[in-house]
Amino acid sequence: MKQTRIPLFYKLFATFILCSTIPLLIISGLMYGLSVNFLNKTIYDQTYTNIEVAHQRINDKIVEYEGIIQGILNNEDIVQAISTENDYEVHENTIYEIIYEALIEQNIKPVVHITNISGSIIFSTTPIPEVYEIELKNKWGIFREINQKTNRTVIYPQKITYLPGRRSIISLGTQIINHEGEHVGYILIDVPREVILEEMKAVHSGLSLHLVLLDDNAYTLLDTQNSNMEGKFQRSSYLDYQKNLEYRSIKEEIAKDSFLVVDFKDEQLGTTTIANVSSNVFQSFNRILGLILLIGAIVSLSISLIISYVLARFISHPIKDLISIMGKVEEGTFSVKANSRSNDEIGDLAKYFNQMLDRLNTYMNKVVEKQQQLRTTEIKMLQAQVNPHFIYNTLDVIKWSAKLGQKSEVVSVVTNLAKILRNSIDCDEEFVSVKRSISFIDSYLAIQKIKYNNAFKVIRNIDHTILECKVPRLIIQPFVENAIVHGLSNHSGNGEISINGFVKAGIIEFQIIDNGIGMTDEEIKKVSDNKSDQHIGIHNVDQRIKLYYGDGYGVHIESQKYKGTKVAITVPCLYEGEVL
Repeated sequence: MKQTRIPLFYKLFATFILCSTIPLLIISGLMYGLSVNFLNKTIYDQTYTNIEVAHQRINDKIVEYEGIIQGILNNEDIVQAISTENDYEVHENTIYEIIYEALIEQNIKPVVHITNISGSIIFSTTPIPEVYEIELKNKWGIFREINQKTNRTVIYPQKITYLPGRRSIISLGTQIINHEGEHVGYILIDVPREVILEEMKAVHSGLSLHLVLLDDNAYTLLDTQNSNMEGKFQRSSYLDYQKNLEYRSIKEEIAKDSFLVVDFKDEQLGTTTIANVSSNVFQSFNRILGLILLIGAIVSLSISLIISYVLARFISHPIKDLISIMGKVEEGTFSVKANSRSNDEIGDLAKYFNQMLDRLNTYMNKVVEKQQQLRTTEIKMLQAQVNPHFIYNTLDVIKWSAKLGQKSEVVSVVTNLAKILRNSIDCDEEFVSVKRSISFIDSYLAIQKIKYNNAFKVIRNIDHTILECKVPRLIIQPFVENAIVHGLSNHSGNGEISINGFVKAGIIEFQIIDNGIGMTDEEIKKVSDNKSDQHIGIHNVDQRIKLYYGDGYGVHIESQKYKGTKVAITVPCLYEGEVL
């Protein structure tokens, strides 16, 4: 498949865009992540701090209530009032005056209960809840805690409902001890829900929060968004199955709409506050941050596009000019010069290109000189091939054949001589096909066979796939002639010449093998160095092949004295129009 050509300008432009866009995306992602983490940490720290401050204020309120309890305990009338059942009405006004005087500074009045151990004498600012009556009788709940902690004020998280709709979520209580150190009764203060809720509202700070106050058993004391859960356990197994829609635990709310959850454990109260930050605030933040990042990305991308275009054009334009100059050189205009004024790699490339042009001109001059050498060598080959001695001998063959009345031999010799002379004279083509070279050799061998009266046999084995390959003129015939003239003329046995041609790995090899008298290594060296006048054209053929194709090709001779000679000629396998 043909690959689509993409200009360098577009490649550079796309590369610059990617190099600027990818870091932009990475930085935007990091900024987004860092911003979200920063927002999370900020909101978490702020919410946690606000909850901590709210609990500190609640604890201060508890301390204030403890002070109220101690103030009531220090009054002698309290012990007397709960010690004598018959004098209840006598002490009633006094006790309530003491209680209301202790609560006079409270904006939201807590509920105060004073009772003896049995519960037969009770002074209370509201009717005492039934749950207290049961617990007092059985010493459950807060009363059990008070009895376990003598002379200490007990903080007991619990929900107490008063009529109409008033609630208490934390109770404080302690023992009443007479002068003899005997435990004679209890003082309880129920902290109103409104007091705790008012302190908790300060936690919101503009955020959409769901605040829940739990005791150690996951019992809900306060729920700012779902008051129906107050007095219920968070674990669903404690909830009324029929009222699951009404009683939604904080865990369900977190799973549904949470983005950030803050837990605060108040060791003094024995409570845990869970603040669930709604995802709405983060969605708003994400929209604002996303808009800011989008605008920043558009602006950055626009700037990146402009800079990328300028840079890509700055780099590709000189290369485009250089390509244009190369095109002119390809068309044959060698007088052009590339602009090498820029002090960078492009300038170096232009400078080296100009140097290459200078060397190319020098090389072309050398090629012209080599062509002249090749022409001179070829002329020498022709002169060596068609020499007067060969023509004289051929004419002598014609004369004796005519005298002997051998008309067919005369015709054959004359015809083949004409072919040889035509091929020798028509030397405009430097390269001919293997088929034509073999045809010339056939003409030459036909004359030689008549001259030597068929004293030798010729075996020809040419691969048909190389017949149309182009080879230099007259590279085989000189070796065939040397095989006949020098190899077989003085040979007493049956002479034989093999002419082989085959191709392997793109290289044609011709072999001329005879079983003549052969040569010594010294004679081979002499022939190869062109120091022999007897062997025709061997050095010229080798030099001409090397001039055409390089030192990797040429003529190689192997011979043994009285055993024969093998000549191997190697050239590249090239067809019409192909170059090495």
